[in-house]
Amino acid sequence: MMRSEALFIRELRSQLNEQLRALDGRVDTQTALVGELQDWFRRRAELHQDYSFKLDKLAKSLQARHKEQKYKREQLHLLSVYSCWNSLVNQTRKDARDHAAMADVYLNNIIPRFTQIQDDVQRIYKRCREIGYESHEELLKVLHELHTTMRTYHTYQTEFKNAETKLRNFEAQRSKLEQGIPKEKLEKSKKFRVIEKEIQKRSNKYMDAKLKALKARNEYILSMDSANAAIHKYFVEDLSDIVDCMDFGFHSSIARALKTHVSGQECMRRSLQGGIDDINKTISNLDSRLDKQRFLEFNNAAFMLPKKFEFQGHKGDEVNQVVVNRHVQEEMEKRYAHLVSRLTSLKTESEETWKTIETAEKTLMEMINTRDYDCAHYFVDEPRPDNKQPESIMIKMKADRQETEDFYLSKFREYTLGSNLITRLQARYELMRKALGDETQASSSPTPTRNLVNKPRRRRIGRNPLMGQPKLFGGSLEEYLEATGQEIPLIMKSCIRVINLYGLHHQGIFRVSGSQVEINNFRESFERMEDPLADVTDASDINSVAGVLKLYLRELREPLFPTVFFDQFMEIAPLEKKHDFVVKMRDVVTSLPRPVFVVMRYLFAFLNHLSEFSDENMMDPYNLAICFGPTLVPIPEDKDQVQYQNLVNELIKNIIIFSEDIFPGDGGHVYEKYISRDSIDLEVEACDAPSENPDEVDSEPGQSEDDSVFRDKDIALQIFGKSEILEAIAQFDFLARSERELSFNKGDVLVLHSQVSSDWWRGSFQGKQGLIPDKYILLKIRDEDKDRLSDRGAAEQLRRRASSSSESILSSSTQQSSEGVIKPTAHNGAAQAPLSPSPASMQSQDSCASPVSRDGLGGASSSLGLDSGGVSDGAQADGGRSTSPLPSTPGQASHSPTPPHSLQHGACLSLSDVSSIVSVQEEVTA
Repeated sequence: MMRSEALFIRELRSQLNEQLRALDGRVDTQTALVGELQDWFRRRAELHQDYSFKLDKLAKSLQARHKEQKYKREQLHLLSVYSCWNSLVNQTRKDARDHAAMADVYLNNIIPRFTQIQDDVQRIYKRCREIGYESHEELLKVLHELHTTMRTYHTYQTEFKNAETKLRNFEAQRSKLEQGIPKEKLEKSKKFRVIEKEIQKRSNKYMDAKLKALKARNEYILSMDSANAAIHKYFVEDLSDIVDCMDFGFHSSIARALKTHVSGQECMRRSLQGGIDDINKTISNLDSRLDKQRFLEFNNAAFMLPKKFEFQGHKGDEVNQVVVNRHVQEEMEKRYAHLVSRLTSLKTESEETWKTIETAEKTLMEMINTRDYDCAHYFVDEPRPDNKQPESIMIKMKADRQETEDFYLSKFREYTLGSNLITRLQARYELMRKALGDETQASSSPTPTRNLVNKPRRRRIGRNPLMGQPKLFGGSLEEYLEATGQEIPLIMKSCIRVINLYGLHHQGIFRVSGSQVEINNFRESFERMEDPLADVTDASDINSVAGVLKLYLRELREPLFPTVFFDQFMEIAPLEKKHDFVVKMRDVVTSLPRPVFVVMRYLFAFLNHLSEFSDENMMDPYNLAICFGPTLVPIPEDKDQVQYQNLVNELIKNIIIFSEDIFPGDGGHVYEKYISRDSIDLEVEACDAPSENPDEVDSEPGQSEDDSVFRDKDIALQIFGKSEILEAIAQFDFLARSERELSFNKGDVLVLHSQVSSDWWRGSFQGKQGLIPDKYILLKIRDEDKDRLSDRGAAEQLRRRASSSSESILSSSTQQSSEGVIKPTAHNGAAQAPLSPSPASMQSQDSCASPVSRDGLGGASSSLGLDSGGVSDGAQADGGRSTSPLPSTPGQASHSPTPPHSLQHGACLSLSDVSSIVSVQEEVTA
């Protein structure tokens, strides 16, 4: 056991050394690249000088020959060609001056800049390497402490077991004596008294050994968690920050030098415009974050997050937690109080240090980004003044920058080492708090427990201010959300909304390729922060919508599943037990930055919902994993692509299946299954127009996002020529998701006051008012309304016949039974039941919709023609085809044809049926 621990420490030490070697190679590469740029400009300056000399010689020779032969060319000025020749000569002289100016810029401005950049890179790298080496030493100290506590723990456990064995042996001897010697002679037996003393002695040793073993065990567990936290902090955050610090100012300095060149090129003729554009493009593509990401991916073996240390318990000791009993209670409480005090002070110091770093970083960045690259004065017609700054000013500026740089790096070192210490102490604090059962202090303590809601935003070193709008495709998800203030990128919300409304039943969604032209158009619109899908009302472009969503996820600068966690993901993927998979996966995703976690939860909730319709769209969780696996979890190039691809697919498949268990709710933005087109329009209208009665708007902070679309702008439903209060029967159980909704059970009678959207009613139940979902209820039609419905049905039939329309809403032959029932036949036969409760399906199908329950059951259409026994009256609708009775659960009729509508006493209507009746009434009245 200890041998494996030592082997792991040696491997970690080797990995740390490999990191230093990789960083050494990186700075050598940077320096060599700067040297190549410097050499290019030097050679270019020589060419400009040579070209300028030859152009000037050409212009002078032409002018001299013109003067020599002037007598032969007295009439040249009469010809228009002369002006062309004169312009060409003047342009040649100007070109000579321009190229001489460019050579001067290259030799006296740009080349010295690159020399300075090389010096800066090597100086900063040396300091950052020292910081990294100190961090390595700290990690090795922590590992040494862990190794020592583990050995101590095993030693004391062995002593404890030996003491226990000896005590049991003497107790066995005493039992033998008690059985072999009469009780009255037992107390006089010298051997018995000796054994009694020995037992007392061994018992004391046993208790001492037990206490030592317990303390050693607790110390081992604390050291182990502290080491895991330190390693995690170093590999996930410190390494990234160290690389950022090494690159600090490098790209800006390169950009400044190249912008000097651009300024010179922009003053030249249009013939050089193409080259200028290329250089500008190169400058705009300078991205230290992208460089870092590529560097880390290329050296993924050295920078991959290693495995966590696992508790290696002594035989019979398998519980991985700190144990507090009465012997160590007081000591542990003192340590706990001291730890809280120390964490408080350290976090205060860390916050102050970070504020100092931000100030120093801003100052240093201003020094680096001095706008001194404009060289337009080199290209003026007048004699060029000497704008070179005095040597003393240059020396002072250089000294000021180095002083600020030294201060910044020292504070960065202090912050890096201090934050790592805080992480280690925080890990100990969490374990000790749980062991002591200090749940009350968890909320008031200055060192709160780790949770996703209060997770601080990631701090970044060398963050350049955003110029213009953030980059969407090919950019960073975290930085984009931070810049825009969104929780879910607009492209994801819009694409998923359209697929939810129109694509859940589309066969091969995400597998069938869309139009590349449409995908590019969508991409350009989203990049401009516009929503090209806002007006989509059908599934004609659904494959292109799915394609642009996959393209966005594929082109993210950092994949949604960070590469540094790849090995951990591959360890979790093959787990067969659901509990083990869910627990380990939840631990990993909750350690991710909160913006990434929220987007990941939203995406997988949608994929889980999409997989519920796999019998139609052919996209079960495994097929979705095949589509999204390579996009979300790219495999590093140095790993076996075929072997790991199967693990990636298995990982994504299980996350889709168990998404509700893996991603805890924390109040952030969540995916909503039941998106309504009308609700979206209502939301936009409510946001754009001010409320006429603001007092009625419910602005409770706890309301769900669905509730935000329901403003108190009641839409009174005109059914039979007047506004009425209706009654409805609940067809399924419904549990309210906020205080604005009503909960009810199947069979309850509800009172409806008004309709607020195509999906919701405002009503009351048991004296309480609130919102009622339309898809969970059926309307009741009273006796006095029955005759009016029959009359309107006949009038509609006559009106349709008179207009000779080929499409009828009601049946061409209205049947009236002895009970007075009107049985209109649905247009084009029996309407198919909607496969989801989306309003798009509800509006296109003449059926009474039953709800989709909150646990993810599929939707179904309920029939109208039901008697008290729940059996349909219309058995031969749609050309004699028989219909099935109403299912007992929402998921049983997702593929059943809807029975014909029958209206009788106690029958029910859905919202779409009521709308049809209203239209009939309006047409008859007209």
